[in-house]
Amino acid sequence: MTQKEIKKEDAVNEMLPVSQLAILGLQHVLAAYAGAVAVPLIIGGAVGLTPEQLAFLVAADLFTCGIATLIQAIGIGPHIGIKLPAILGCTFAAVGPLIIIGKNLGMQTAYGSIIVAAIIVVLVAPLYGKILKFFPTVVTGSVVTMIGLSLVNVGVTSIGGGSGAKDFGNIQNLLLAAFVMIVVLISNKFLKGFFQAISVLNGIVLGTIVAGFLGKVNFSAVVDAKWISIVHPFNFGLPQFDLGSIIMMTFVMLTVMIESTGTFIGISKVCEKDITEKDIVRGLRAEGIATILGGIFNSFPYTTFNQNLGLLALSKVKSRFVVVASGIILVALGLIPKFAALATIIPQPVIGGATTIMFAMVAVAGIQMLSNVDFNNSSNMMVVACSIGMGLGITAVPNLLDQTPTIFKSIFSSGIVTASVVAVILNAFLNYDNKEIESDIK
Repeated sequence: MTQKEIKKEDAVNEMLPVSQLAILGLQHVLAAYAGAVAVPLIIGGAVGLTPEQLAFLVAADLFTCGIATLIQAIGIGPHIGIKLPAILGCTFAAVGPLIIIGKNLGMQTAYGSIIVAAIIVVLVAPLYGKILKFFPTVVTGSVVTMIGLSLVNVGVTSIGGGSGAKDFGNIQNLLLAAFVMIVVLISNKFLKGFFQAISVLNGIVLGTIVAGFLGKVNFSAVVDAKWISIVHPFNFGLPQFDLGSIIMMTFVMLTVMIESTGTFIGISKVCEKDITEKDIVRGLRAEGIATILGGIFNSFPYTTFNQNLGLLALSKVKSRFVVVASGIILVALGLIPKFAALATIIPQPVIGGATTIMFAMVAVAGIQMLSNVDFNNSSNMMVVACSIGMGLGITAVPNLLDQTPTIFKSIFSSGIVTASVVAVILNAFLNYDNKEIESDIK
């Protein structure tokens, strides 16, 4: 192993001072927070849960997010966990199917389908690892690019004030988001070392302070929140099992595996660390176990969050122990709602200003990967064009699939999943006889 390779390995396993780990870990938590709590809020609201039940779902989600992140970053023995700086959170791909199941058959059946589908993921992960040769740079670069592009819409919506906000697009919201962006850019340009690494956190903190002077910060959620809340397993009752629901959720989980593969590869590129087929299998197995825990502790299916991939690229801190700190913070937030509520006071324009940059950085990471693709080969151009084109199309026109079967819509309503499937199929068809096409996974 060369000195350069040793340094790359050390970067992932570097143990920073506890104070830096705590602050950098908090930055990752804040970057993931909106996405982490959105899924339980959307599903719980759609199936008609009470405010108390919604609050419990959020606490359970944060608690299980923390455990899931620790499993992925630390690992359990030699076979579970990818041991990279990866944050786990609830996948949006499961929102539609779980709302359908929850409304029609109840939350007990929803959790039953989650647990069985997660067990299937754990069992098929090694088989999935055998087909990773179908994920060369042209495929993974397209998927990572699509991940970033599809999330920009989420960030920009927050800039306006959040979906459904009465003051959406208000000039005050836009200026506040612009201020956050400027702080992030100035911090990244002129600060050095640790203070440069927390440029996103700088923007969020200063943006929230300015928002407070503008009257946009409401502390009532913090005042009303409890100090301690214990997450009980099977809070909605013992799981029930329905074959149709299990099949639907299994399809969702299989597509999440494709999305996670792209995220794993994106993280490995940012960390400059080659990953193997066995690494991917370990990462997917960790997600499956995390999802089983989600079904037990009243949360939802988990995936490796691509939001934090942009933060890795921006902060340039590659230590997996930073996200170990994030996992500990998330567990604490799940057990201490009073602290968890602090994150809820951050105004949407502040979150949007910070996350839009991070999401765009994910797209840039994908473009960097695609820069290594041979575009003199017209087949590669078609793979990238069709996969990103279809993925963006689904993202921009989400009602396109309204008239299709429910299972088909639940799977392909995600632009990321659509781009992934199109890229894999087209690459296998167009490049099947091209011996020069090699997978990013060794």
